Amino acid sequence: MKQVEAVIPETLREAGEYDKLATLLPKDWQSLPEFDYASIGWRLLAAELAGRAERLHEMRQALAPYLNNIGKAPFAIAARVLLACSQFHYQNQAIHQALKSASLAQTAAKALDDEFTQAEAIHLEGKALFTLEKWDEAIDRFERAAALYSEQARPYRLGLAYLDFGATLNRMGRAEEAHTTLERSIKLLSKSRDEFSLALARLIVAESLNTIGEPETAYQYLLFALETFDKSRSRYIHQTLNDITATLLLLKDFTHIERFLNRALERNAPSSANEIAATYEIRARLHLAKYQFDLAEKDLQMAGELAASGNHLPHLAEINRTLGRLKLVQKRNEEAARFFRQALDLAQEMREPLLELELKALLAQAICEDNPVEAFKLVAEAESALQGRNLVELKRLAQTARKRLNALEQEHYFVLSDAKMPRLSEARDAMLKWMWARSLYKAKGSSRKAAAILGVTPTYIRRLTKVIPRDLLKSGKKKQVP
Repeated sequence: MKQVEAVIPETLREAGEYDKLATLLPKDWQSLPEFDYASIGWRLLAAELAGRAERLHEMRQALAPYLNNIGKAPFAIAARVLLACSQFHYQNQAIHQALKSASLAQTAAKALDDEFTQAEAIHLEGKALFTLEKWDEAIDRFERAAALYSEQARPYRLGLAYLDFGATLNRMGRAEEAHTTLERSIKLLSKSRDEFSLALARLIVAESLNTIGEPETAYQYLLFALETFDKSRSRYIHQTLNDITATLLLLKDFTHIERFLNRALERNAPSSANEIAATYEIRARLHLAKYQFDLAEKDLQMAGELAASGNHLPHLAEINRTLGRLKLVQKRNEEAARFFRQALDLAQEMREPLLELELKALLAQAICEDNPVEAFKLVAEAESALQGRNLVELKRLAQTARKRLNALEQEHYFVLSDAKMPRLSEARDAMLKWMWARSLYKAKGSSRKAAAILGVTPTYIRRLTKVIPRDLLKSGKKKQVP
């Protein structure tokens, strides 16, 4: 890289100074010899600048001589050429080809003892693996890349590695770890000149902040991100507007939410059907919060049609979830359960663990009266998964489901305790549990009055409490009996 660095200051690239690098690019770079060492350096810079601006046509033009003819490039710069080609394939959605080129770039860089290029190739491998949903392998690459960047004292690249690492953790439902990792990324990127990557980190961390119950901070991050995306007219503007409205819903700030919703729906710039579907789904949630059920159903119908046309499973799952919430509020539990089950199937298919937990808690609320055994199992699964985790909104949903179960009559409760087909001795114990609990319930927790209702002696009561501890059956403490 020494000859190229003599023309293109690598220090600018390592600081994210792409605006300055753009001013150094010769206007006649396309007319320079295609396989001259220094000319290749300019073409790689032109490709990188075009890729950052999402101008894939220009990126392809810059790399055209090498995409299918890498063998003609000088070996000393082959690793960098392969890395640039891999980035093009990645942005052009040819993910398998991107992964192959990144692996070749890593091999070439290792042969050249070019540790800088090797670290970037490992990083790009991770991005390709993430897109292929091979998340554990992607995390391995990001950790390796981050370790190399740290050893090489490259804080800007380390910030980018943490950005992709955090995004992967977020997708896997590991919101707390994602938050910590993305905050590191933001700290490092804020010292660089790459405002776009900093805005992207703020956009992604907002999701984890909302999940762990910090929507106020998420809102501030999203406003900063929107300001940056507006300057560059980025494709992330609509997504950011959607995330802002969803965050304001969590904050119950209905004053400002309409402004962002209207801006999202009235944008002149083209947006995907999925992004527009998400906007309608969020607006439906706003109508639901205001008990405007007809308007909510209308928006959800529109969102469903748009999401179905794009066959976007995440949005279809979220739309079915909100439809289920609507039916649940209207006390149409059978319909609510049907929508929740459809959304749950989609969440499991997409491997969305947090959405799956949310839907289990909601489904339990919908079916607790008609199918308390399944409802109890769903709540138990959700509570077990949430134990020890800082997921405020999901814990609140699980607690709501638990309260609805606890509000059931005593007879329903003991169906939960003795759901399996018992042996004779187990049936006897279950019957004693039921009799004692029913009597305590009627006696408002008084053991003496409960005994009088049963017409038994204190000795018999002591026999009962050997089978079922009295403190677990007192009125108002309807816990599952082991």
